[in-house]
Amino acid sequence: MPIIAALTTRTIASFNHPGHDLEHVGRIITSDAVLELIRTSYNRHTSRGLTPKDAVIKVGQTVIATYCNRAGIPTG
Repeated sequence: MPIIAALTTRTIASFNHPGHDLEHVGRIITSDAVLELIRTSYNRHTSRGLTPKDAVIKVGQTVIATYCNRAGIPTG
């Protein structure tokens, strides 16, 4: 799960939106609550037959989209 948190944090911070630098995003993404959601989602995807790689991609996409939607960062 740390790799998903690290990759999504770097990706979100790379958008360079004010107030969403690497440190700020990292604090949110590495919070216990978010890490637990990442773990649960990854396990759910792999138990449904996704490969580990595909599960990482799927979870990462979801984390990025959710963060951006909640922060008002356009994703399109």
